[in-house]
Amino acid sequence: MYSTFTSIGALALFFVGLRLSAFFSGVETGFYRVSFLRLSIDAHAGDKAAERILWFARNPSYFVATTLVGNNVANYITTVAIGLGLAGLYHTASGWVELAGTFVLTPVVFICGELLPKNLYYRAPLRFLRGDIPWFDVFYRMFLVVSFPLIWITKQFERLGGLDRREGDLVLGRSRLVQVLDQGHREGLLSDVQNRLIDGLMHTATQPATASMIPAQRVLGVVERTDAAALLKFARRYGLSHVAIRRADTETSWYGYVRVVDATVSRKPVSSLIRPLTVLPPDASKLQALLALRDSGESHAVVCQAEAVLGVVSERGLIEQLFRPPKKAASQLNVPR
Repeated sequence: MYSTFTSIGALALFFVGLRLSAFFSGVETGFYRVSFLRLSIDAHAGDKAAERILWFARNPSYFVATTLVGNNVANYITTVAIGLGLAGLYHTASGWVELAGTFVLTPVVFICGELLPKNLYYRAPLRFLRGDIPWFDVFYRMFLVVSFPLIWITKQFERLGGLDRREGDLVLGRSRLVQVLDQGHREGLLSDVQNRLIDGLMHTATQPATASMIPAQRVLGVVERTDAAALLKFARRYGLSHVAIRRADTETSWYGYVRVVDATVSRKPVSSLIRPLTVLPPDASKLQALLALRDSGESHAVVCQAEAVLGVVSERGLIEQLFRPPKKAASQLNVPR
């Protein structure tokens, strides 16, 4: 009876040690395999599991110490279980029996406790880590008394080496930012449209708005005294959705625009349909011009230097340039749409 209970207890203890070994081996592989960019995005979205994983990512010494202690505990439990099981089975505790038993069971421990979980976590790290991080957090708190000296030693080495991971995470250089965005695209976090938009913001948005404006002499528009019929005829002729309006005194005194749809459905005179052009300084960037248009609620802006009108830019044209590849982003607009 005693041997039976001993064998059952040893078998149960063996499976506990094997499960712990699989747990810590898999979590370790998943931790180094997971995309920290995806973790950061999920954590900012309120994912509690991602927040906890990200905390360990920012404090790797705590994770490494807990994993190291956990693997040793799992190996110790497995070894004790093998010894107890063989002692209960053969009624002896000789060294060669334990050695032979350990040798026979080593492939089982290696495959089920190391190889298989590592492969699973390698293929789907975030999926498994989400479910395991609460248990890992429990083991972290349980082992903290034992792992604290290891954590302290690790931090001393980090201090001697002048490493500050938190500062490094907060400061991203241009090349590092490009790498992060490229990684996000590969991980499926950014679609092609989003990727082009970010690329446009990085390369195109800082360019001067004057590179996208239509020079004042080439703007397609009419004089402010033009009636609705003539304005609509002009718009159909050039395929315009918006018609620029200028004063009669000079050829470049553009100050407003009329939407063709308003002139089509409204019976009001053209003068009451004129919307003002947002005024931009000549040194404004494309992104600043786009933000100014969004703030004003208008779709067109005029670039002025002192009292002189340099040209007209459109919101649609600026947005299109942000979505274009870098080589096409600098092309100028032909008509004020």
